[in-house]
Amino acid sequence: MAKDRHFAFKKAQVEGFVKKEFQRYFGRGGRISIRKRQRFMERITKKVGKKFGKDILCLIDFTKQGFVSLVSPSHTESTDKGMLFNSFTHPQLAYTSHCVERFSERTDTTDNCIIILDSYLDEALLTYGLHDGYLVCSQGVFAYVIEDDRLIIKTYINFELLSDDQIRKYYTYDMASFLTPDMISEEAAASDIILMDELPSDDPKPGD
Repeated sequence: MAKDRHFAFKKAQVEGFVKKEFQRYFGRGGRISIRKRQRFMERITKKVGKKFGKDILCLIDFTKQGFVSLVSPSHTESTDKGMLFNSFTHPQLAYTSHCVERFSERTDTTDNCIIILDSYLDEALLTYGLHDGYLVCSQGVFAYVIEDDRLIIKTYINFELLSDDQIRKYYTYDMASFLTPDMISEEAAASDIILMDELPSDDPKPGD
């Protein structure tokens, strides 16, 4: 019950803040152009993330009477792994606070990390079972554990931080469909990724 009260209180705080920002930015009347809407959304997303945390889902729909907002903090719980943040879109999936912070640092994301993490997991969850303890998407690799039938995402390593051995390990033929065009080249020497059978013949093979 205490957790529910905390969630409701935080939600009410954010809703009040968004309403005041809307009134201050647009006043009481006048037509709101698409450009002004986009600027407001960009501004409010950053301000909400900075003031209330990186786990706030904040959606706004503009109407003739003003606006309608959907505000939802991520449900959280305290565990022996620290604070866990529940996914907005993936049931039975949660992120550690360490994962949220690492993702924020490594993707330079200061706004809503949870909803962006969820979008990355849309792709990464398709690789479940390919690598024990790891999920892979075109942007990087997630480490996870399973506890009480729930996936706990422990951390995120972006593609640029992976070693050559890790790239060869995680980005095999099974992952070819996930690679972005800028990672792939017709010539192996110009590619970010070299598949195992593309290694030059004079290079030592694994196990040699």
